[in-house]
Amino acid sequence: MNFSNFYGNDADGTKTLIGFQFGGLYELPLSGDFYLQPEALLTLKGAKSDGTDQKIKPFYLEIPVRFMYKLPAGPGKLTLATGPYLGFGVFGEYTQSGVGYNLFTKVLDADEALMKRFDLGLSSALGYELQSGLFFNLESSLGFLKVINGGGDVKNTTVALVAGYKF
Repeated sequence: MNFSNFYGNDADGTKTLIGFQFGGLYELPLSGDFYLQPEALLTLKGAKSDGTDQKIKPFYLEIPVRFMYKLPAGPGKLTLATGPYLGFGVFGEYTQSGVGYNLFTKVLDADEALMKRFDLGLSSALGYELQSGLFFNLESSLGFLKVINGGGDVKNTTVALVAGYKF
C-alpha cells in the first residue's frame, strides 16, 4: 500500500491518494553486509484535489537502485537502503466530475499531455528481514523533476508500506 501526493511551490490544495505498488527485486552482494538492490515496480502515484472531486492517478514503471546495509537484529536483520530511482509513466488518468482524460497523451485541443512521462528522484527504505525471506519495509520516494507539463513546480512524493518475500 502506498500514499502519494505532490509537493512543490505549486502543489497547494492537494491531498494524499492511497494506492499500491507491485514488483520484484534482486540483491547483489557487494562486500560484507552491503548490497546493491535493483527493483522493478508498477506504482500508482498522484494526488486528489482538496475540496473537489479531481484526481490525478499516474501509473509508473519505476526502477529504484538502492545501496543497502543489513544489520543483525534478533532473529533477522534490520535493513537500511537508499539510492536513485527512474520512473516512466505508462498510463494514468485525470478525472473530474466523472469525466476522465489520459495523463500521458494529448487530449482535445491541448498542445501537450498533462503530465511528463519521466520522473527521477531519491528512494529510501527502512525494513526488517526474517531468515525465512519474509521482509517488511517502510519506503519513501522523493521526485526531483517537475511532472506537470506547462510549468508549475509540482513533483511526486510517495510513502509505502511493503511486505514481501525473497526467494
